[in-house]
This record gives sequence, structure tokens and C-alpha cells, in this order.
Amino acid sequence: MARAFISAPLDEQTKKMLLQLDRSQADVKWIEPEQWHITMQFFDAVNLDELRDRFAKIEAAQTIGALGPRVTQFGDRHLVVPVQGLSRLAENVRQSTGRLAPKQQLPFVGHITLGRTKSDIVPNLAGATVQGNFRVERLMLMESVIGSTGATHTLVDSTSLIPLDVSAHSNDI
Repeated sequence: MARAFISAPLDEQTKKMLLQLDRSQADVKWIEPEQWHITMQFFDAVNLDELRDRFAKIEAAQTIGALGPRVTQFGDRHLVVPVQGLSRLAENVRQSTGRLAPKQQLPFVGHITLGRTKSDIVPNLAGATVQGNFRVERLMLMESVIGSTGATHTLVDSTSLIPLDVSAHSNDI
């Protein structure tokens, strides 16, 4: 059994924008940009071969994610950028994975985790304005292995999403 998740990657422009945020606060464990993603569904203990088969059958369209409006805290210790507009995509993923999903599945809340606080502090970055749109063109199936330095994510598979009708969303991009 493996620990895994299905996620939407960020484009390079979005990563560059997020890298301009002040990530210097010492009592925050910052997530490296190559680890940034939006989790559509998490699996704590799953048969990876079976999940890979279900992943290959996901049918979903490209969509537009909207960042912000502000960096916020999620739970007690997670510093995140909220992401709106991906609920339908997450629902398609969750329907496709069916019974492989955790029994106590949390509702989808789109976000990018920037870091985790080491104590119950309010990070300096909380409340900073972050706004922008990006196109989600693919999904990734990732295996997540917990080690002494934290989680290591390894790409298992990826799939392109059905192209977006650009003419219907030309003002969104």
C-alpha cells in the first residue's frame, strides 16, 4: 500500500509570482517550489497499480484556477494561497477514483501550501495579497514517501486534460 495523491501542477509563471513573496521568516518551514501543487485527492494507503488504472481513465477538461485573494492560514500551521475554480475538476477526479478514496474523505478546498509554521505563530506573510489566474492543463499522480526530512513526492503518471474552449474564456486567462 502506498501514500499518494492526484494533483494539478502550477505553471512557471505562477511559480515565479509566488516566489516573489517574502519567504524569509525563520520559524516557517517553507515548501520548495518544485513541490507546489493543488491536491485534488489524497490517498493515505492505496494500491498504486489500481490507482494508476483509475487515473488513466479520468476524463476532465482544462480549467482556470484563480489565486487569492490573500495568503491565509489553513488549520493551525499551514500557510496557503487559496485557489478557486477547481471544484468541478476535483469532483471528476474523485468520481473516477471511486472506492479507492479514503472513507473519511475531506471536502475539496483548493490551495497551494507555501509552508508550515513550527509553532502557533501568525506568519508575517499571512494576509499578503496574491491574485492571478492560471490554466490547469494536466493532472499528476504522485507517490508521497515520508522520510526524516519530510515528504518526497515522485511522479508516477501524468495525463493531459481535454483542451479548454479558449474562445469561451478569453477574458479569464
